[in-house]
Amino acid sequence: MALLDRTREEIKAEIYEIEVIRAGIRDVFDAMTTSRIIDEWGAGPSRFQARPGGKYFFWDGEMHGMICEVQAPVRIMYTLRESWWDPDWKDSMVTWNLRELDRGTELVLSHSGLPGRKVREAHREGWGEYFLGPLKAYLEYHS
Repeated sequence: MALLDRTREEIKAEIYEIEVIRAGIRDVFDAMTTSRIIDEWGAGPSRFQARPGGKYFFWDGEMHGMICEVQAPVRIMYTLRESWWDPDWKDSMVTWNLRELDRGTELVLSHSGLPGRKVREAHREGWGEYFLGPLKAYLEYHS
């Protein structure tokens, strides 16, 4: 992706990841926004109300927030905070952009507004280990 093609959220992001998943864009979108499927690939117990103003949580409330934008099946944006964060810390912002490819779906993560270096580094590692890795493994096995 050329720098000129990147969105404002991606440029500001403290964490920026790209993953290609060998599954259709609708399957990827559904696996990220349907609680039953989220639970199957490993981020449950979960809840995900896929509409602006809806609430969500992953891992039984360890991560939670509010849905800001849903453009099925190409974009999801939500606030994120962890249950252990200091109440004075602001919510961070997560944006997912999906793009259909010939042999799968490109999934672009932008995460900004994290409260400090240690939290940022934990999330940088955690997105791959606990979210993107299991999501990809599940979808590529079931597609």
